[in-house]
Amino acid sequence: MAVPSSGAVGFSTVNSVFGYGGAMSGYVGKYYYWYDPSWGVLSGQFPGSNFPMTLFYGKSNHDEWNCACDCNCNCGK
Repeated sequence: MAVPSSGAVGFSTVNSVFGYGGAMSGYVGKYYYWYDPSWGVLSGQFPGSNFPMTLFYGKSNHDEWNCACDCNCNCGK
């Protein structure tokens, strides 16, 4: 499950998706994934400081959009 792509997002939601705790410092340097319809699954890394909560929009801690992954994916995409 990815963080919702819009609306208010609290750290409880972010932590339920990523599991790195309730402080921004727990996310620094960690990788995230998201799906772009034009490019497919992309990844990035949380910066060292000063990143906005909106950076979490639509992101997940694993490639949940790839049906070859070893997670519970929705292969109908």
